[in-house]
Amino acid sequence: MRSLLDPVQRNVTAARLRLAALLEGRPRLAYVGGHGFQNLGDDALFEAARQELDGFHLATFRYPPQEVRLARLGLSGSRYFQQFILGGGTFINPYGLPVARTALQQGLPAWTLGTGVGSAGFNMSSRPDLTEWRALLRDFRAVGVRGPYSKAALDALGVSRAEVIGDLALVFAQAAPTPVTHPRRFAVNITVPPPEEPEGYPYERLEGLERATRHLMAQGWTPVFVAMHSNDYEPMRRLMAAVGRPEEPLHTPGRAREYLELVGPCTLTLAVRLHAAVLSCCAGTPVLSMGYREKCLDFMASLGLEAWHVDLATPEGDIFERALALSEQADGLRTTVLARAREKQRGIRDYVRKLLSA
Repeated sequence: MRSLLDPVQRNVTAARLRLAALLEGRPRLAYVGGHGFQNLGDDALFEAARQELDGFHLATFRYPPQEVRLARLGLSGSRYFQQFILGGGTFINPYGLPVARTALQQGLPAWTLGTGVGSAGFNMSSRPDLTEWRALLRDFRAVGVRGPYSKAALDALGVSRAEVIGDLALVFAQAAPTPVTHPRRFAVNITVPPPEEPEGYPYERLEGLERATRHLMAQGWTPVFVAMHSNDYEPMRRLMAAVGRPEEPLHTPGRAREYLELVGPCTLTLAVRLHAAVLSCCAGTPVLSMGYREKCLDFMASLGLEAWHVDLATPEGDIFERALALSEQADGLRTTVLARAREKQRGIRDYVRKLLSA
């Protein structure tokens, strides 16, 4: 009985929230994102959207059947929303199709906001079928994507209007790098795919990271262990035990600013999660991105930092050697990393301003 009532309760709750926003009087935007599931990366993107779209009410647009029902009440569709925004992370793939199609069918002016193209991560093929997006994106007012690999995928699809604006979380880029702490610290984040993932990698692929962590610790550096999602806990604990630091705290920042405060004073970050890399760059902290899907390389290339990316899907990339090289060059990279993040921050703001004023 409870399972039957749950969808009814969700619909009632959604209607109440939409009605409250209507009575508030602010203009309303429909927003697609992966927020609300205690993943710091996705939650940071929604936080970034709310910051940059201040003055608008941002409503989560996620379940097409629910939106169709709410539209009948005047609480969705063009009678309710001014515009539709396909946000981040990576939604131009089969997962994002139904919501985008529903918004267009409802007559909403649509645009993307630093959206990734391709695989969103584990449990999705590394090369998902994008064919149906060709026709949909022709009806979007603007197509701003995360990086050059996203743009290349759309170019190959015949969508020539895409422009690289960067990952939306780059709006958190700080005005200046945080001074490096001495003795030195370095941030570490890892995750591993679920056992059933056909295109994953074993924990053992991170052996070079273990060696790099031990090496830096032997030089007097202190590791700062960070989890972005509960799925990171087990592999992070395994890593901490492997490097002899099982009792160290495992930090679980809940907001972007908490992450920046934690990682900003670090000399560098070694990260598997995409937004551990993105937010590190916002702090001016150089990062070695250990990419588990092309979206990680897409981001690093958007800042011209692809040299500091190791592909976990191929055995050739040497994590240990790249981590040591970064430790030697990190101090000289801080200003460059932050300057490039701030350049994208300005571009995202110009893009948003142009679309909201049109």
